[in-house]
Amino acid sequence: MSITTVGEYVIHYEALGRGQPVIFLHGWVGSWRYWLPTMQALSHRFRTYAVDLIGFGDSAKPRRDADSAYRLERYVEIVRGWMDTLGISQAHFIGHTLGAMIAVRLALEAPERTLRIMAVSYPLSLEIPRGVLRPNAKEILRERLSRLAQEYPEIQREHGRADPEAIGVCLVETISRQEALQEWIRLVDRPLLLVYGRRDPLVPPPLFLNGLDASARFIILEEGRHFPMLDLPAAFQRLAEDFLILPDPSQIALKEEWRRRFR
Repeated sequence: MSITTVGEYVIHYEALGRGQPVIFLHGWVGSWRYWLPTMQALSHRFRTYAVDLIGFGDSAKPRRDADSAYRLERYVEIVRGWMDTLGISQAHFIGHTLGAMIAVRLALEAPERTLRIMAVSYPLSLEIPRGVLRPNAKEILRERLSRLAQEYPEIQREHGRADPEAIGVCLVETISRQEALQEWIRLVDRPLLLVYGRRDPLVPPPLFLNGLDASARFIILEEGRHFPMLDLPAAFQRLAEDFLILPDPSQIALKEEWRRRFR
C-alpha cells in the first residue's frame, strides 16, 4: 500500500511495473482494485498507477464540505497535485465513468500533462427513463450501481466502503453536465479511445459521435457491460495495450478474431 498527501487529503494508490506512466482512475463505485488485472497485463511495458479518489477505497473521506470536495473540478486538482507529488510530468490515462471524465477534463486544462486517454463508459448518455426528474434519476442510477456492485467481488467490498455522499455528488454532476461532457471530448486534442460495453445498463454506447478529433476512436465490446475490464479482461487488456503502443493510435480496431473469441 502506498500513501501520499495532496493538500489536506490522504491519497492511496498502487503502482506496478517500469516504463512510461499509465494512470488508472476508477468510476462511481469501487476503487483501484478492479484495475489490478489490467495493471498487471500492462506492467511489462509501463509503470502503472491506480489511484483511490477521495471518498473511495483507502483515500480520505472528508467529514466537512463534502459537496465541494467531491466536485469534478476538485478531483482534477487532486489528480494533478498527486502527479506533482510523485514527480509525474505527463502520463497516459485509463479512466472509467468518473475517472474518464477526470482524465478528459485534465486534458483540456493541462494538455501537457496527458499523452493518450482511454475513456471507458464515458457518460455521454445515461440509461434513465424519459421524464424522470434529476433527484429521482440519481437514485435510479445509485440503485443500479449498487446491484451491479454485488456481481463483482472486486467491487462489492469497495462499494460498501465508499462514502455515499461521494457517489451521490458524482452522479448528480454527471446528470447535470450531459451537454458539457459532449463538448469536452470534441475539444480534446490528445489521442482518445472511447470504449463502451454494448450491454451496459447504466451508460449506453452513444448512437453517433460527431465532431471528434481525427485521432479519436470509438469501440464497442459486444458482450461487455458496465465493467468491461472485468467482463472481458483479455480483450480489454489487449485493446488497452494496442492503444498505448501503436505509433498511430487512430488505427486501432477491435480485431475480428477478438469478436469471435469473446462473444
